[in-house]
Amino acid sequence: MKQIILWSLLILPWASLFFLKMDTVRRYMPVALFMTVIHTLAYQAAYHYGWWKEAGSSLFGWDKVVPVPWVYGAYLVIVIWIFHFTFGKFWIYLIVNILLDGLFMYIIYPIWQRMGLVSGESTLPTIAIVAMMIGFALIIYLYQMWQENLFKQPKENL
Repeated sequence: MKQIILWSLLILPWASLFFLKMDTVRRYMPVALFMTVIHTLAYQAAYHYGWWKEAGSSLFGWDKVVPVPWVYGAYLVIVIWIFHFTFGKFWIYLIVNILLDGLFMYIIYPIWQRMGLVSGESTLPTIAIVAMMIGFALIIYLYQMWQENLFKQPKENL
């Protein structure tokens, strides 16, 4: 059952992108990939400094540090959907992120712990992890603003 849930977390979110226009996916894929890089680096740092471990969410045996189903599946796609609905409305974006990050860390994550999907070993208080996630959300919002500005620049003749 655990493997089915983990594979679903990896595959089903990607399938949800069929409900978006391809232009929307193309527009927000760079920010989602950037968030994936940030998240991967955060998990690497957490592993190195002992902040937390995600031993229960491995699909492949080599993904002991970064939970592939979450970081490269659900979370990546969630970023696209959040930007689709909130980009350009910063305060709504921020409120949505605060609510979703809090919901994840205080409700969903404990359920996943009881199901054995995550280990829950952490030396950081939950509020610190939520603050880190909100910080990442602010960074990627700035990144998307930069991306939008970059593509609106007139092309110079070479």
